[in-house]
Amino acid sequence: MPYVSSFLRSNGKSVSTTNADHDLPRKINIGCGYDKRAGYLNIDSDPDCNPDILVVNNDLYRLPRDYFDEVYAKDVLEHIPRAYTMKALYDWSALLRKGGEAFVQTSWIYGIVDIMRASGTFETIHNWKICLYGNQVHAGDFHHNGFTHETLRVYLRAVGLYDSGFEITDGWLISTRAEKVESWDELTTIPDHSEFLRQAYWQLLGREPEQGLIGGVAVTDPSSRARYEELKTIVCSAERLYKLGAEIDRNITAF
Repeated sequence: MPYVSSFLRSNGKSVSTTNADHDLPRKINIGCGYDKRAGYLNIDSDPDCNPDILVVNNDLYRLPRDYFDEVYAKDVLEHIPRAYTMKALYDWSALLRKGGEAFVQTSWIYGIVDIMRASGTFETIHNWKICLYGNQVHAGDFHHNGFTHETLRVYLRAVGLYDSGFEITDGWLISTRAEKVESWDELTTIPDHSEFLRQAYWQLLGREPEQGLIGGVAVTDPSSRARYEELKTIVCSAERLYKLGAEIDRNITAF
């Protein structure tokens, strides 16, 4: 799924989104399709829907970070390949200011399976299987992932977004509003790369970096795109997800 170009189309003119004034709406509608919303910056990868910003090569980096009050992502997350799910969520969270909210609606696996099992008829099961995996009529119409309360909570929490509980709509859609509570932006500004790695590993993984990692990887400059991507990799790592998931499971069990 492509992401963002560096230019905003406004009244037929191209305006750089890197402009320090950031003359943009404070809300962003990601994967807008034809559901363009007034008061939002509407972005999409499909030029036919004429978005405010045309997304290219999965790149949201040029949009202002720590800026938006709301990230709105309705029926988008399931279209992102599983390998890129966490990276997309990290980029969405990075766009939000502290205290801002992400609205996420996506496919609820439990609901789809329950509907299929309760029916027992070929037609219903077949139709809902299509719903689970997408119509697959064109490139953007594939579903690459599905979610549960447990997985969506961990994925959101991993990127600093704390859900407000989950709502189920039509028996198969799960949604939440999640507040941006945590951010690790300050880590990207640490001048010494080895110190950046040590602090990032302790804050996010609770341990020292592997032996040989310090001084054994390409050095990224503070506040650079490479440093942003390096931090993203640590935040979104499987190790962090499993540790965070186990912590949340323990807290739920305790109550």
